[in-house]
Amino acid sequence: MLTMALGLLVSIVAYSQATTDSTRYQSLERVRLFGIGHTDILDTYLSQEKSTGTELHYLSQTFSRHADSKITREMTHHLFASSTGTRGNNNSLLTAIYGFRLGCYYNLDFSSPSINLMIGGLMDGTLGGAYNTRNSNNPAQARIALTIDPAARLCWGFRIARFPMKLNYAVSLPLIGAAFSPNYGQSYYEIFSKGNYDHNIVLVSPFSGPQLHQMLTFDFSLFKTTFSFGYLGDIRQLKANSLKYHHYSNAVVFGWKF
Repeated sequence: MLTMALGLLVSIVAYSQATTDSTRYQSLERVRLFGIGHTDILDTYLSQEKSTGTELHYLSQTFSRHADSKITREMTHHLFASSTGTRGNNNSLLTAIYGFRLGCYYNLDFSSPSINLMIGGLMDGTLGGAYNTRNSNNPAQARIALTIDPAARLCWGFRIARFPMKLNYAVSLPLIGAAFSPNYGQSYYEIFSKGNYDHNIVLVSPFSGPQLHQMLTFDFSLFKTTFSFGYLGDIRQLKANSLKYHHYSNAVVFGWKF
């Protein structure tokens, strides 16, 4: 997992350096979005009960394309945090996660220039954790994963009167990857202090961890600024080491493009 994390860091640095010169691109679009919504979390390592509550999101996205290429590159930073609880213990589970996505899309040409379909893949990294304030034994859980995700984006530009508008839909789902998970009944003290490895690196696939990430946004221009708002849906699941985990997010997002 350390090697995977270092590889992810190197990719971030290399990609950031490659995108600093905007003059090299036919198009360069940056998106900043804030979101608020509802989340539903179950982690049987921490509790047998699911917890629900409010979740906050922040997304920073960059899309770039060379003037002589059909390849669009994406770099996305996604931060989200929540305070959730069960029926008897409000705000007992605190969760914070950072997600990084780096990918490429091939642009498909259509007869209508207002429609743009991109198909490609993403390297999707997750780093974070959860803390249960009610647990004295095993109160925390780490969230570490790295997956390869097939992805697609569809954009439709149109006008109402003289005002330009656009609908954007993005979807991705993990195909293969790896994640960290303690085993049933195993403590973090055993893993990191005693070095007792017990199948703690697990496979992520559509069978062990069916997941879906999607976002639908509507863009419009006002006062020479392009604003964006829409829906963010995130389904994260994993079944490994006799433990079950799910994290369902549904949020309203709003922000701007430049």
